Amino acid sequence: MRTTLEIRDEVLAKVKEYAAARSISRGAAVSEMLERGFNAPVATKWENGFLVFDPGPNAEIVSLQRTLELEDELENELG
Repeated sequence: MRTTLEIRDEVLAKVKEYAAARSISRGAAVSEMLERGFNAPVATKWENGFLVFDPGPNAEIVSLQRTLELEDELENELG
């Protein structure tokens, strides 16, 4: 199927690299990459009757304070 997509430059560069390394078209590369992403396992666990994301034992807990600091850092970087 033929379609038109808007893809960020840095993402397109990765698609081109992936396609060149495998000698396939960019369209085939995008299809493969999306398929791999859709089929990637997601770490989850049941907690109190709900299926929740499980980041694992080494995950950093991000507090509200840290979230606000990160937001400030991002705003400073973007100007």
